[in-house]
Amino acid sequence: MRRAAAQARHLGLFVLAPLVASLAPVLVMPAVTATAGAAGWAAVAVALAVGGAGHVVAELGWSLDQVQAVARADAEGRRELWEAGLAAKLVAASVVAPACGLVAALVVGEHALAAALVAGGTVLTGAASPAWFFIGAGRPGASLVSDALPRVALLLVAAAAMTAGAGLVVYGLLLLVVPVVSVTVASLVGRLPALPSLHAVRSAPRIVGTRVTILRGRAISTVYTMLPAAVLGLVSPAAVAAFSAADRPMRMGFAVLGALPARLQNWLGSAPASERTRRVVVAILLNTVAGTVAAACFVLLMPVVAPVLFSGTVALETPLLVAVAALLLVMSVSRGTALGLVSLGEAERITAAVTAAALVGLPALVLGGATGGAVGAVLALVLAEGVGAAVQGAHLRRALQGRARVRLETAARQGAARAHGVPVTALFSHRGMGS
Repeated sequence: MRRAAAQARHLGLFVLAPLVASLAPVLVMPAVTATAGAAGWAAVAVALAVGGAGHVVAELGWSLDQVQAVARADAEGRRELWEAGLAAKLVAASVVAPACGLVAALVVGEHALAAALVAGGTVLTGAASPAWFFIGAGRPGASLVSDALPRVALLLVAAAAMTAGAGLVVYGLLLLVVPVVSVTVASLVGRLPALPSLHAVRSAPRIVGTRVTILRGRAISTVYTMLPAAVLGLVSPAAVAAFSAADRPMRMGFAVLGALPARLQNWLGSAPASERTRRVVVAILLNTVAGTVAAACFVLLMPVVAPVLFSGTVALETPLLVAVAALLLVMSVSRGTALGLVSLGEAERITAAVTAAALVGLPALVLGGATGGAVGAVLALVLAEGVGAAVQGAHLRRALQGRARVRLETAARQGAARAHGVPVTALFSHRGMGS
């Protein structure tokens, strides 16, 4: 009974950490719309989209496969992973953040400085987040304290300042403070270095080089998953506010759903070989069920929540909400298949899926946004995510079939060995392999 209660608390922290982190931008939304209206929200939405895209690149795909690496590592190995990740991601962010700030400033019509600061701060906040490390270590409480709470606290300050009359610039300035506080708290809670060693910094370019395949996939994915607001700003400016008003809360909800794969990362990473296939199937089913429930809740609750979030300045029609809910479901399925590929050591296959999705998604996004506005853009994203999930599913099926074939061949060799009186261990020795 006591053990069950402890496990429930542990799972609750896995849910609470991303939930609190996702609340941070929600707390700022009413202050943004009340201070600067729909134009201010559109500028911030574009900046968050551009910054989110940059964060995906600067993060180097670390949370894709290194979470399970932390789960498997000992204390010394975890410390090395922390330093390597912090150094490599900060080096990448030092290039990506200014570029994203410039792009955001050029795309928006008003509030260019605020948009630049929000975009750059979003990149740095995401890249420096210690959540990946503490999730892999099975310490969701440390993730909550070091990652989620600093975001909420500082953005509450930003919301209060904007409500008191400060401009949108204060939002971006405080976002730049978040990564400093977050890494500092993580170093204290986790007894980790607040700054990477000189060796880790020198090794950062080499580490970035080893991440090229995964990074290429992550970079491509930003084109069709994180930049629709920016694309809409070019092909259908009037649709940006409605699209972002539906898309941003959905992605915040999707981040909360991340508690499930976060918990599964450690479970999958520590699985014995004989259990891995079953756990992969369970992970996909759980993500699909969670996505279905979340999609239904989104359609039912957003008509009530949206007027509060956006101060009644943005109207959300039912077709848009249904389209975004469908996108949420497909993204959940895709997330489950991606987890399976990582667990089977096939993380680089995700790049092929992302590439296929981008080839379909980018032109569909431009066409859908120009002809169908916000709904057209969302349907383009549904199509892109569906293609990506299908490609991942095909690779996953092939990998699982390969594992099943190897198990059958191994069992057959063991059976033949026993029939002829050969020790089974000889099958796995150097001589036993026929050399």
